[in-house]
Amino acid sequence: MTNQLILNGILLPESSKDRFSCWEEDLSVQVDMISGRRVVETRGKIWKASYSFDYMGNEKLRQVLAVLRSGGPFLASVLPDNSDEMVTSYFLLDSITQPTFAFSKGGVGLWHNLAFTLREEEPHD
Repeated sequence: MTNQLILNGILLPESSKDRFSCWEEDLSVQVDMISGRRVVETRGKIWKASYSFDYMGNEKLRQVLAVLRSGGPFLASVLPDNSDEMVTSYFLLDSITQPTFAFSKGGVGLWHNLAFTLREEEPHD
C-alpha cells in the first residue's frame, strides 16, 4: 500500500480507480498594464491534488473535515502522479463535495462520496 495523501498527520485511505491525482500547474495572475493591455504573469509552479473516496468511517471523516474546514493553510503530504516520493507543503482547500450518510449491506452507517481538491499555497520553484 502506498500513501497518497496525508492531511495534518491524518493518513487518508488509498483511493483507487483514478480517484486520486496530483499534478503541477502554473500559478499565474492577470495584470492590467497602464496602456490598457492585459498580461498574464506566471508566479511559479504549484501542486494541485484531487481526492475522492466512496465510504469512510465517522471518526476518520470528522478528523478530515476538521482539517479541511479549518480555513487553512494546512500541512499536507501528497504523492505526485508518476513519482515515488511524497511532497510536503502547505495547501489550501479549492473545492469540496459534501459527503452523505449511507448504510452498508450489514446495516453499518458510513459516510459516502467525500471529494475535494487542494492547491499548494505558495509556488515551490
